[in-house]
Amino acid sequence: MNYHSPGVLEHSKIHLYSASSSARSLFYYLLCIGHYRCSSEYLVARQRYDSFLLIYTLSGTGYVMQNGEYSLVGTGSIALLDCYQAHTYKASNEGWEILWMHIDGPMMRNWFETLSPTGEPVIQLLPSSYVVERNLQQIFSVFDKHESIDEARLSQMIMNVMTELHLARFAGEKNTRFDVIEEVLTFISMHIEQPLSVEDLARRANLSVYYFCRLFKQNTGFSPHEYMLNHRVANAKYLLRTTDLSIKKIAFCCGFGTVSAFCTNFKKRVGDSPLRYRTQEKGKGPNS
Repeated sequence: MNYHSPGVLEHSKIHLYSASSSARSLFYYLLCIGHYRCSSEYLVARQRYDSFLLIYTLSGTGYVMQNGEYSLVGTGSIALLDCYQAHTYKASNEGWEILWMHIDGPMMRNWFETLSPTGEPVIQLLPSSYVVERNLQQIFSVFDKHESIDEARLSQMIMNVMTELHLARFAGEKNTRFDVIEEVLTFISMHIEQPLSVEDLARRANLSVYYFCRLFKQNTGFSPHEYMLNHRVANAKYLLRTTDLSIKKIAFCCGFGTVSAFCTNFKKRVGDSPLRYRTQEKGKGPNS
């Protein structure tokens, strides 16, 4: 459909969509998508529009409100806004051509908080905009050409855009955000028999305990403590299946301070005691 509001020029289009209940529970889904050509009059200031807004600049420039001031969004840049909060954006004097979409999904809040811990709009220049522009154009084309809508496919294309934004956002922080955690994971694996503490690991990463724990969970899905316990139990399962070492020896080889702690944590994660697990696994035989 065509859409003419102040500052939106002719030949601009918007398409609205109502996602199915299954798409809303499973996927990233679309509320609306548009291709706008805007004059300097274009201004949007809302208190709330329950979704997240992604704006990709094809040409010209616009502005998004950040920290009470307008920040520039140039050609080849993405802006991502949390529209559950008050938000404002507008075109510059030179005009603004944008592809935009209001999106949501079960994981969108996590995505946004990872990209913007402060809750401010995300503004990111893309090193290469090909993937983002291609996926946005494909999504827009589905509606513009009245093609049949595959909600799983739409979710995949939205995910492609979000992944490119994530990669661009943290490219300059790779050493501090990703390589550091990977190095810590390697260290844990190689020293799992030792009594490692979260404080020791944070010092190794040269980060505060608070920031280290937050970064660790973002990258692994677990707290450092839970990750180490899971790793210790996984090693214990291997030793129980493949060796005749005593339960006590395996407990200490896997970094548990006491046999009691080993048995408690093993049963919590596996559902059986170490001895019962060993008996069942060895009873399956080599070809099981």
